[in-house]
Parts: sequence; structure tokens; C-alpha cells
Amino acid sequence: MTYKFEQFKTEITNPTINIVAVNDILTSKTCDVQILLSTESAKFGVTLNNFTYTTTWSDEDVFEWVNEELNKYNIK
Repeated sequence: MTYKFEQFKTEITNPTINIVAVNDILTSKTCDVQILLSTESAKFGVTLNNFTYTTTWSDEDVFEWVNEELNKYNIK
């Protein structure tokens, strides 16, 4: 997959994706998720905002949401 984010002037092709941090905002039951997209030549840090939950969340819930959210940036 190839991703394009506004803040970078390059396309990111076939990166390894790692979740770095999940910042839970308890009052609104949302999370901001910091991810690292790594290729052989570069690393790109991205924050995905507004993961929402009702009672609690699991790591699996976050992984699934990140994969869905990244589809918005998939260009190929």
C-alpha cells in the first residue's frame, strides 16, 4: 500500500506500521493514536485523531481502527 499525508511531500510505500502511543481523553471517550510508518529509507510519525469508544477499549480495537483510518490516506 502507498500512503500520502498532507504534512509530508512524499508518498510512503509499503511501510511497517507501529502504534507508538494511545492518548486516552477520558472526558470525551476518545483517543489520539500516534503511529510510526517505517520504510527502509525513512520513518514518519503520524497522529490519528478521534478513535471513539463507549465503555473501554482494547489494543485490538485500536489496531482495527488504525487500519481502517489509514484507508483514508491510501492512494494505491
